[in-house]
Amino acid sequence: MTVAAIAIVIAVVSMAKVQKANAPQSAKVDTLDKIKKTGEIKACYVPFATSIIKDPKTGELSGHSVDTVKYIADQINAKVDFVESTWGNLVADLTSGKCDMTLYYFNLVPRSYQIVFTEPTNFEGNTAIIRANDSRFANVKDVMEFDKSEYTVVVANGESGDIFVKDNFKNAKIDVIDVEAGDILGFLSAVSTKRADVGIISSMGGADFAKEHPEVRDVFAKDPFSLNPAAYAVRQDDLKFLNFLNNVLSMMEVKGLTRQFEKKYDAEIIYKKEQFVPSGQ
Repeated sequence: MTVAAIAIVIAVVSMAKVQKANAPQSAKVDTLDKIKKTGEIKACYVPFATSIIKDPKTGELSGHSVDTVKYIADQINAKVDFVESTWGNLVADLTSGKCDMTLYYFNLVPRSYQIVFTEPTNFEGNTAIIRANDSRFANVKDVMEFDKSEYTVVVANGESGDIFVKDNFKNAKIDVIDVEAGDILGFLSAVSTKRADVGIISSMGGADFAKEHPEVRDVFAKDPFSLNPAAYAVRQDDLKFLNFLNNVLSMMEVKGLTRQFEKKYDAEIIYKKEQFVPSGQ
């Protein structure tokens, strides 16, 4: 082989190595293996009472979803690195690898198209927040009564209320707010200050806001609409980790740990009632 030919071969091989180095990495991350090596679970969250409560002074997290993932980590000698996000960024933070899983999150079609959820731990609906003295809505029985051209409805970008009005409202003016981490419920102040007529939000979020703001009323506090399954989520190709979480959550459910954590924080949620019956009965 001539010197020129050798040089060409070397150049081709070098170019191939460069192209390989610059190519997108398609190798799947084995999250379970990574956790075993690092001893750490990265969990993305959005503060959401009563599942994820963030102390405004210390930043310390509590809540039934926080207790759940801490319990799982303790069982495998790992620790949890909590990564704060927002409703609008949570899916992107998970798929980009910023975290390994999400905490308590509603399973909705647009989300399931990008990530995969565990089996539901419970179910939660939505509600509407209005000003307590707003006589226009004194006798509202159905959320669709707010879908009128003369009303302004405020929602948080990516939150379940946002997805509900996109799917169902055709007439009302919709004001979509990009909420910031640390102020997830702040968008509802638009109702208090009369910049909006009504806010649509998950039932627990609405209850939490109404508890701190007596000037508003939680319309569907006792009868939430549009139930959503609540669960944990992982990346779509992370099936080993998904199976692990489903197995652990199933065990925790049977042993009563899931309800124990929920009762600890007075969580008012909905779940399917199951009964274990011995064979022969």
